[in-house]
Amino acid sequence: MSGRTARVCTALALGVVLAAAGCTGHRLAHAYPLGSQSGGPPRPGGRAVFVREGDQDYIDPALSYELYSSPVVMGVNRMLLDYVNEPGVAGTRRVPGLATSLPTITDDGTLYAFRVRPDARFAQPIGRHIVAADFKYALERLFRVGSPGVDFFRHIVGAANVLAGRDTALAGVIARGDSLYIRLERPDPVFLSVLSMTFAAPLPREAVPAVSGAFPTTIASGPFRIAEFSPRQRVVLVKNPDYCGSPAWLDTVEVRFGVTTSNGVAMIRRGAADGGLFEVPAAEYGRLRNDPSWRPQLDVADGLNTTFMFMNVRMKPFNDVRVRQAVAWAVDRRIAVKTYSGKASIAGEVLPPSMPGSLQLGRYPGPDLARARRLLAEAGYPHGFSTMLYAGTEEPWPRLVTVIQQELAEIGIRATLDFSEFSTYFAMIGDTTRHVPFGMFGWYADYPDPSNFFDTLLNGHRITAIHNNNNSMFDDATVNAMIERAMVTRDDSSRVRLWQDVDRSVMDEVPMVPMVHALESRLYAPRLGGWYRHLTCVLKLESLYIKSDAPGAVAGSHAEQPR
Repeated sequence: MSGRTARVCTALALGVVLAAAGCTGHRLAHAYPLGSQSGGPPRPGGRAVFVREGDQDYIDPALSYELYSSPVVMGVNRMLLDYVNEPGVAGTRRVPGLATSLPTITDDGTLYAFRVRPDARFAQPIGRHIVAADFKYALERLFRVGSPGVDFFRHIVGAANVLAGRDTALAGVIARGDSLYIRLERPDPVFLSVLSMTFAAPLPREAVPAVSGAFPTTIASGPFRIAEFSPRQRVVLVKNPDYCGSPAWLDTVEVRFGVTTSNGVAMIRRGAADGGLFEVPAAEYGRLRNDPSWRPQLDVADGLNTTFMFMNVRMKPFNDVRVRQAVAWAVDRRIAVKTYSGKASIAGEVLPPSMPGSLQLGRYPGPDLARARRLLAEAGYPHGFSTMLYAGTEEPWPRLVTVIQQELAEIGIRATLDFSEFSTYFAMIGDTTRHVPFGMFGWYADYPDPSNFFDTLLNGHRITAIHNNNNSMFDDATVNAMIERAMVTRDDSSRVRLWQDVDRSVMDEVPMVPMVHALESRLYAPRLGGWYRHLTCVLKLESLYIKSDAPGAVAGSHAEQPR
């Protein structure tokens, strides 16, 4: 999300944000109990304000696929299945969402049968009962809008005909009242995880455009609905009274866009915001870690991440494996770890260490500049070459790619940097007509299975014209076959060995240069409770609440609340 960035932030909008931050004075952390789960039982009501540097990529669940946009989309939409509200590996256990129970799976793992909850409803003004046909429509619409989630569902019976334009309906998806049946061409060990992604959220045919047109803000099946969406300014969510699950604690969640990370930290510390959807800047992180009043408000967690440089193997000079290997030998991953404030480990493999089946391969333990220069010379580039290196604007990427630029210059690769905000960056590099040669990418697992890295990022069969996640354009017949074989293997130990073989083969061909496996850091205000990094859902907004004041706190000792 993969993974899983406002380029045009007006001075006026930023001035309003800074003024709001400056007028509140200094919040005393002891006005509320510190930490996430302290402060007594949650109480309903209240408003929380989040800030982020980038913009919301989409509110359409068929198109949104960006890390910091996902809390909003997941807060508004619910799928047949959900994940338990627990941090860490415990949070990967699936539970019924809009379905009455986990599905009945028959026919050797190829037929899934669900029943929709009788109390599942779309929010007003739609207001009607959610039926099985709403899920069928949503899945078929993925193919019409060119969703980045299409390939997760390519093994549904009939998907090949839809992709080829021979049909518009998925023959393997049958909707009868509240009963939904999905038939696969072959068993898929991770299909339940796929159905838990927002790509599978139900949509009402009568209100949602099939192909084009603005996505309506009135569609909601989750604990929140959208009250306002102003691109590059803010999105406001309010509690959805029609939601059939446990209600959210907060009445309102606002996410403001175009706030730099340093200003975001200042706003949280002053009480003008409750949390940030951004990586805490390195300088601020060190100070906050050493401040006993703020250290408990830092959430540092594993998001199953690999940050890497991708190289387009269909474009010169990156079509030569020796050039790609030279890039891998030129970079110093120890410096990359420092750009993440030490919250990372060196990546000499694709899979992050906490991913089931991961094996630390430790490949390309550079820098080895002499070897890198020799490889370039063997490839016909004794004096190096010039290229563009693309990246997003949110930290720490600008600092990281600046260091990489200097390291590549040592072996003669002259890289010109091109930055874009995240909300447009991923769409740009995912458009294969742009022919992006070289760029940064960070992938956070949608679910804890190696296929989410290898099949999504490196299977040549998944290259698409737009919303393409295989940015290396890597299409190796041997690796493709290895991936497909691992995906249908049900025995866990055999599957692990197969994925490890895939990792080795990919590192031999090095279409991407893994840099770090990073931990994420986020900062939250003392008055906000219920936050943690959910392994698959990032941040469950419905779990957040406003704490009661600490016992004995002096009235007025904390800053005015976000407005």
